[in-house]
Amino acid sequence: MRAKRTRSRSMAAALLALAGAAGAASCSGERGQLMVVFQTDMSLPKDIDTIRVEATLEGSIVYDETFERLGSEDSIRLPATLGFLTPDDPSQALRVRVIASRGGKEGVRVLREVLTTVPEGRTATLHMPIQFLCDGSADVERDAQGNVLRDAQGNVLVKNSCPEGQSCVAGECKPREIDSRALPEFEAQAVFGGGVGETDGLCFDTVRCFAAATSAQVDLARYEANPADCVATAPSGAVNVALLTQGGGICGERACYVPLDAESEAGFRVEEGNVLRLPAAVCKRVKEGKLAGLAIAIAGEGEGAGTCRTKGTDLPTCGPWSALAGGQYTGPDAAAPIPVAVAQVHPVSLRVTAGGVAWISGTTFDKAGMAREDGELKTAPRGGGEPLVLGAAQASPRDLVVDDVRQVVFWTNAADGTLRAAPLAGGETRVLLADLKQPEGLSLSGDALTWTELWGGGVFRATLSGAGADVALGAPEDLAQPGSAFASPYRVASAGDVACWTYQGTLRRADGAVACRVRGETLTVAAEQLTPRELALDVDAQGNAAAVYWASFEGGSVFRADLSGEAVGEPEEIASDQGQLNGIAVDAEYVYWTRRDEGTVVRMPKDGGEPDVLASQQMRPGDVAVDATTVYWINEGSPDLEDGTPVVKDGAVLKLAK
Repeated sequence: MRAKRTRSRSMAAALLALAGAAGAASCSGERGQLMVVFQTDMSLPKDIDTIRVEATLEGSIVYDETFERLGSEDSIRLPATLGFLTPDDPSQALRVRVIASRGGKEGVRVLREVLTTVPEGRTATLHMPIQFLCDGSADVERDAQGNVLRDAQGNVLVKNSCPEGQSCVAGECKPREIDSRALPEFEAQAVFGGGVGETDGLCFDTVRCFAAATSAQVDLARYEANPADCVATAPSGAVNVALLTQGGGICGERACYVPLDAESEAGFRVEEGNVLRLPAAVCKRVKEGKLAGLAIAIAGEGEGAGTCRTKGTDLPTCGPWSALAGGQYTGPDAAAPIPVAVAQVHPVSLRVTAGGVAWISGTTFDKAGMAREDGELKTAPRGGGEPLVLGAAQASPRDLVVDDVRQVVFWTNAADGTLRAAPLAGGETRVLLADLKQPEGLSLSGDALTWTELWGGGVFRATLSGAGADVALGAPEDLAQPGSAFASPYRVASAGDVACWTYQGTLRRADGAVACRVRGETLTVAAEQLTPRELALDVDAQGNAAAVYWASFEGGSVFRADLSGEAVGEPEEIASDQGQLNGIAVDAEYVYWTRRDEGTVVRMPKDGGEPDVLASQQMRPGDVAVDATTVYWINEGSPDLEDGTPVVKDGAVLKLAK
């Protein structure tokens, strides 16, 4: 872990100064003020990087500002306040909307809307937090062709997931109208961590405060009996509570947290008998598999207490986005692996593209060995964040590829013998091909999609056309050698007109092979291989395959064969005694692999040298991928129980700077 001082530069004063045009002196009494407080329980810019604040008075715009690059040196800070003075007619309705986005203005994630009035004779506080539990409560409006719709000023039109007149609060749709007479008096100390401004307030160091936390589960049986009743059990005494997410919120090296405010309807309350009362949306997300549970830490400072005071609405989180100087922020160590996603179930395949990271959260199996339809296709930005599910309830998905040009993800489903596709923006999944014989590996090169069929022994290639929801696949061409003696084609890689694949063969028998389709001819590159599974192509600047690398799962060796000459080169062993090799990738300088038995991620110079361990103590590392600056890999996590139930959801997608 690393800890650093949060910077004191805040945007609160800047917003307040801009708010002067929002009101004028009241004729009916002493002028008052409404202080709108903006805060978040998420991590910026990972979860949210853009905020737009819009205010209208009786339909007329009085404030409209967009703040970008949240969490960067030159951006605004949270918490922030925006003040509105009482208008001439105090009964006029003030509508305030906060729109939070990820990946720019079009990536709308959260909408919070309030309709109220500005009080007279006092300064009231209106909290409008940007909450994790409301992530996904809004989206941009699109036309039939998928184009983003905008208003006359060029702002994206936002679609609210709640019914008219309601807005998301702690994951539930609540009436947007709030009586300003019921709002509390404004106190700076209750906003800025006990300080009167940005110089002396404290913040809540999430990762440090939950470092010694215990995990807990909500009472799903009670929730299923009454969907408004969401509770968990906590130890006696004061506690801090956080949601354990799949990537949203504030992440350490092993877990991601969303801290909840104590004694808050949007957070948690402690009731008699050590019962934690939680928002119903928490139990709903746990039931849907979107949350891993709760982290509970003893609160308080001093002997016998925890390391941190109780988190409340008066104690904002620490982070690069924080307006407060009085606190430490503990973030992931840059020299250690950083999670892209955690709390995954046996991820089995990984792809990294310009648009982000995509992976398969693997299927579990019942006692009879039959696949449950619980596999998922997921994607997240390369910086991490709560994953977006592109395909749910899949029957043993095995491999995937992402087409950034067509904005589509493709994958193979082994159990039901299908090749499927779904738009990257989300939408209905489609079956492109059915009745396949256990489709396994998948690769994309330009317009050509190539896949293997483990049971059938075939390797096929077909041409893509269309895009998005209209993508189509042409007639398949079989690339395998007729009458091949090799069995069980597994993974495949392609570049230009070259496609290479492994025949994994039989466990504990050297009957595997590697084959390539080069210049229209299928050739055996290597035979008598001991369970070759993963392979990767070394691609030159022109997009041509210069060499093929593969890993022997049981043999513990890494091999290479040259593809740049007129003839395919002889296979050469470039590393040995590497145990159970589970994944392989190549960049301009190195070849990378994972060792399932040792729990390590390793790299070695392509032109020879000693293997170098980049990461250790990983939980069954599998597929690995690289981009220009970073190495990514999946941890498959703990084995299942005998009945096929996961012991714990501890699979992960991780990254490490090269």
